[in-house]
Amino acid sequence: MTKKAIILSTGAAILLTFGAVSVPLLAANATTTTYSNNVSIAVESVLASGSWGKKTFKSSGTWQIYSENGSTFVKLSSDFKTRKAPDLKIFLSPLAASATTGRNATQGSVLIAPLSSNSGEQVYQIPEGVDITDYRSILIHCEAYSKLWSAADL
Repeated sequence: MTKKAIILSTGAAILLTFGAVSVPLLAANATTTTYSNNVSIAVESVLASGSWGKKTFKSSGTWQIYSENGSTFVKLSSDFKTRKAPDLKIFLSPLAASATTGRNATQGSVLIAPLSSNSGEQVYQIPEGVDITDYRSILIHCEAYSKLWSAADL
């Protein structure tokens, strides 16, 4: 049997064993795909994750930014909950969460999507071509009233 280590990213690696199904994973937050030739490869897809910090209102639950099949997504957890508002949207901001306000929340930010519900699991695709390393925080913002609901650093 031939064993090979593949480095996927800083702190993430896997060990492939050709001709066997044994694959020790060294990557946290990794998913594993097993191919027809019994080679399993783990790919770390979680790019950022965290909990919401209160700005105007508290939002509970967690969020996650991950990549899958060449696209990037924002996922809100099944226990996500926030206060209702008429125009809540998710943004990525170039500012740190502590520096964002209702007045500057959309300046230099990229709109991900209008929030489809104030509770429960939701997944939104980040527009193609957006590099999340250009942004420092994720926001829930009521654009109609310029109220920043919640924010978290990436």
